[in-house]
Amino acid sequence: MERRRTVLLLPGQGAQRERMAAGLYEARVEFTAPMDEFFGRLGTTGARLRSAWLRPAPNPELDESAVAQPLLLAVGHALGRAVGTAAEPPALLLGHSVGELAAACLAGVFDPADIGALAAARSRALEGTGHGGMLAVAATEGQLAEELGGFGEGAELSGSAGGMAVGADGVTVAGAADGVTVSGVADRAAVAGVTAAGVADGRVAVGTAFAGVAVAALNGPRQTVLAGPREALDAVEQHLRDRGFLVRALRSGHAFHSPAMEGAALRFAEALAAFGPCAPRATAGTVVSTRTGVAVTAEQARDPHFWGGQLAAPVRYWPALRELLDTLGRRPGLLLLDGSADRSLSAPARHHPAVRDGASEVVPLLAVGRDAGGPADARVFAEALHRLGEQRDHTGDHTVVS
Repeated sequence: MERRRTVLLLPGQGAQRERMAAGLYEARVEFTAPMDEFFGRLGTTGARLRSAWLRPAPNPELDESAVAQPLLLAVGHALGRAVGTAAEPPALLLGHSVGELAAACLAGVFDPADIGALAAARSRALEGTGHGGMLAVAATEGQLAEELGGFGEGAELSGSAGGMAVGADGVTVAGAADGVTVSGVADRAAVAGVTAAGVADGRVAVGTAFAGVAVAALNGPRQTVLAGPREALDAVEQHLRDRGFLVRALRSGHAFHSPAMEGAALRFAEALAAFGPCAPRATAGTVVSTRTGVAVTAEQARDPHFWGGQLAAPVRYWPALRELLDTLGRRPGLLLLDGSADRSLSAPARHHPAVRDGASEVVPLLAVGRDAGGPADARVFAEALHRLGEQRDHTGDHTVVS
């Protein structure tokens, strides 16, 4: 029987939680080692981040990007390392925002020894870009375009119309015997609306009240995130509430994945060049980009602007995940390893037909609710390893996973 492919889902800003995955710290050596290496390489800054990470709720400090972003990067990378060491490396890596940078480190694009320096470079690039925010809305991007009067005169909402949605114009993620291949597009960066600087075009809302607000992320069928300057975002929030939409402010002081971050994106790309990004290792998991919806090519992986530009480009997380489920969800099926501390990454997948009928399966890696960040993390992680071990046994690989 053909084995299901494993997909590691890694969270980004907004999904951070107090003590996220902290129950694995000192309980699982394969998780503890990369976390300690990360903190150690950052010296006094690392000690401060460790303290902020282990502090129980409420912890407003975790809302600061200079704290949340490095910790999300470190925890995501450590979770991937732990799964790969205790079981086997995931076949596919799908990261949301900074989670995609963690996926790149797991795939060998960046040296894991540089995780701390990468986090520091990202934090420096964000300096001077505050006074913005992000807003989660229970609506489709089409509904928001209609409600807010369009996103740019004649422009495409978040650059996704006209063949930019995953699966359009021949953009596919196709399952091959030796892994995932990309097919159907000669210039995938151009199809994704990415400029030479790595910033998506045509995404700014019109009108004085909403100026600068853009679609920042597509997280589910009716889960859209807006981002922009604080005053304009407040006006959007009030307007949508008055119109009966469910909205929720995310834990971010920056307008990530909006035009407000273009300067930061360029600065981060320039900094990333010094790290010498490489093509992904053949033996590592395949990174599926939430910018293009397809597997990252060797050329893209080596381009620092591809990774740096992510700061200002919209995150098409749900279209990318949906394409994986549509394409591979039943042949042979997927095991979705949810690395988020709130299980938000797998929530939209649970309603996909491939998961509803059991062909694919969601496997949480961490505890949630009041149990999150405590001993229950180790129990849930062990259960996930057991599930991975069952699959290996069932398909003829009798390696025991403890």
